[in-house]
Amino acid sequence: MNNSENILQGGGRSLVTKKDDVVFRIPAPWSATTIALLRHLEQVGFKYSPRIVGTGFDPEGREMVSFLEGDFVHPQPWKDEALPLLGQILKELHQATSSFLPPKNAQWHPWFGRNLGTASVIGHCDTGPWNIVCRNKLPFALIDWEEAGPVDPLIELAQACWLNAQLVDDDIAEKQGLPSVEVRAHQMRMLLDGYGVLRFQRIGFIEKVRDFVIFSAANEAITARVTMDSQEIDPLWGISWRARSAAWIIRHQEKLNRIIMAD
Repeated sequence: MNNSENILQGGGRSLVTKKDDVVFRIPAPWSATTIALLRHLEQVGFKYSPRIVGTGFDPEGREMVSFLEGDFVHPQPWKDEALPLLGQILKELHQATSSFLPPKNAQWHPWFGRNLGTASVIGHCDTGPWNIVCRNKLPFALIDWEEAGPVDPLIELAQACWLNAQLVDDDIAEKQGLPSVEVRAHQMRMLLDGYGVLRFQRIGFIEKVRDFVIFSAANEAITARVTMDSQEIDPLWGISWRARSAAWIIRHQEKLNRIIMAD
């Protein structure tokens, strides 16, 4: 990083900076695979990802992609029109990656979700609203691709529904001005409609969302190395809001399921 670069918020657990219209990310073992994937997406006409700059790497070995101008709705809720569009974007992504041939000795970012279900597509795998650039309050592009890799499409959708319909506990919902349980369930349904998930494929989907959230909470504890001897309080909120989200989903499971399954 030099003095002319600005540090960007987010970026996962690696340093991300910006200079002019170029975003730089500290390289990782999976960087070459991620850059190859983004180049493929550009070549097949997928519109919703950053473009590779030059070779994809600067002289220091950092990843280089285009900066995408826009806003983020997080932590406020999406408007209803955004959810089917997001489902459509994920469908187009999975179709676009179906022809991707990973480079020899490809490495993907380790991620707990790869072990859930059957990883039959290559997805983004981190589709929270903080990674979705929007324009006019509608999804415009997916950013922060470091966790991209093989995933079960329904697991990718479970993550996207949880985070974008904001299936969170009541106190968070009140603080962030989220709509009712029914409205958020309909938003989840609209995302599934946008992807084209058939009714029979939705059987057991709420359970997939619930289980994903539970695994996410456990992974947060593992990543933060929380043990019975831990005294750090910083990881607690990340674990707590996930665990409470899972409990909220269990409490409202019947209603959520009824709404996504309705004719």
